[in-house]
Amino acid sequence: MDIHIKWDDDKKGFQFPVNPSGINVSESMNNTSLYVHNKGEINLKGKKGLRTTSWSSFFPMQDYDFCQCKPRDAYDYYCANLKKLMEKNETVHLIVTGTDIDMFCTIDSFEHGPQERVEDVTYTISFKEYVDVNLKKRHKKSTKSKEIKWKKGDTWHKLTKKVFGSSSKWKTVRKNNAKVIHKAKKKHPKAKEATALVGYKVVIKA
Repeated sequence: MDIHIKWDDDKKGFQFPVNPSGINVSESMNNTSLYVHNKGEINLKGKKGLRTTSWSSFFPMQDYDFCQCKPRDAYDYYCANLKKLMEKNETVHLIVTGTDIDMFCTIDSFEHGPQERVEDVTYTISFKEYVDVNLKKRHKKSTKSKEIKWKKGDTWHKLTKKVFGSSSKWKTVRKNNAKVIHKAKKKHPKAKEATALVGYKVVIKA
């Protein structure tokens, strides 16, 4: 088992030099209890909660035989980086090989201090899963559409480019208007598609 933490789009990171004796992973469902008259307590099902994980170990001040990798300075490297990532609330990529832990998360807490005599730095760290929800981008995509009345000379390439600035998505736009095309062709079975659609309203949405 190897424990890696990465950040800055996986461009930076390090491996934890000493594995903990165990890693705690917590998963939950956001169910709630409610008391209903004449029925008693009922369970209202919720959605899956965010995963959390934590462990305790130490950063060695020397290269022990059991180290997973050659250790670096406990305070100036490991502790400094972890404190910076936590204080900036950075999203990090946590990977524990040999397990199902491969997730993006934030550092919820980080405690550390020197051991007596040997001077190794003990620590306890906890992570909470992070799910990126970019509402601005989602809203922009959902509103990028336009209803247009098909005129003589119109084509899917032409209308798609008019709305998006590029005709590259014309096949998707045409597919989204399958019902309109079917209706137009049913009324004008011998006419070409572009001719049959004249007068019909189509939605230009990718």
